[in-house]
Amino acid sequence: MSESGSADSGYDEQPLEEHVSLTSADLEYEWCHDRRYHGSGTYIYPNDEEEQERLNLVHKAYLLLHGSLFLSSIDLSGRSVLDIGTGTGQWAVDMADQDPSSTIVGLDISPIQPEFVPPNVHFFVENVETDWRETAKYHFIHLRGMSGSIQDWPSLFHKIHQALKPGGVMEAHEMLPAIFSKNPDPAPENPLTDLMRDLIHAHSQIGRPLDPVSSFRVCAEEAGFTEISEKMFEFPLGKWPEDQHNKEIGELMSSSFKKGLHGLTAKAFRDILGRSKEEVEVFNAFVRRELDNNSNMATLRVVVFTAQKPEH
Repeated sequence: MSESGSADSGYDEQPLEEHVSLTSADLEYEWCHDRRYHGSGTYIYPNDEEEQERLNLVHKAYLLLHGSLFLSSIDLSGRSVLDIGTGTGQWAVDMADQDPSSTIVGLDISPIQPEFVPPNVHFFVENVETDWRETAKYHFIHLRGMSGSIQDWPSLFHKIHQALKPGGVMEAHEMLPAIFSKNPDPAPENPLTDLMRDLIHAHSQIGRPLDPVSSFRVCAEEAGFTEISEKMFEFPLGKWPEDQHNKEIGELMSSSFKKGLHGLTAKAFRDILGRSKEEVEVFNAFVRRELDNNSNMATLRVVVFTAQKPEH
């Protein structure tokens, strides 16, 4: 989206109320731990402005890493695209700007998308874990960062398969909940590793796995997909890379972690794992210090999973 966000930028105002497919009760927010959350309680991370800023930092890092908005070879000119879990809507808006001939639909449980958008992008409030009220068929379906949000991944894969046109492609980008190191001798005690371990434990308690990627191939095959592909990429975490391109990615990822740390741990550690506010604050301070420690040369890994619905 352009920085101006004004009507004369060529963007249309799309009042979210016209595209709501949930009841008003589902759209209510709740305030907890000084943060704003979706009222359903199924998603344990905030949806306030601070969290939206974090999501947009991650979006910028993905763009720098891949150099494009998607990796599939499919030509999307004049095609229909669905973005599941669109969040701030930045990916959908960028896609719409990139190809005005395409039609982009973004779904999310929270109506936090911008008011002024390109005329070929539309946002709907939708819980993708329930029966979809949207019955259109798409050429391309995109997901990113949905780990920890979904309870029944086989069901979601079936819904995606049904929502694709024959020959359509799905592409999912999911970060693995683990910290790796480029340093051959990393420090044995690492708060970032502890953070990932404890987040996995919290998500296992609520039945929304933070590490579902290993099940994607089976889910896709059972749903009827073919041409399945998995590619692994590395995100540097911190300022340690020597080349400027990777250093910029690492700085974006480190900033996103720092900005999101309170939201990552508030409900997960205090409400689910039963830790005190003071205990979590001390732990987060150690994590922030580790994010500034470049000696471990920390990295994250992201899997890009693609699959195609057969033509016949």
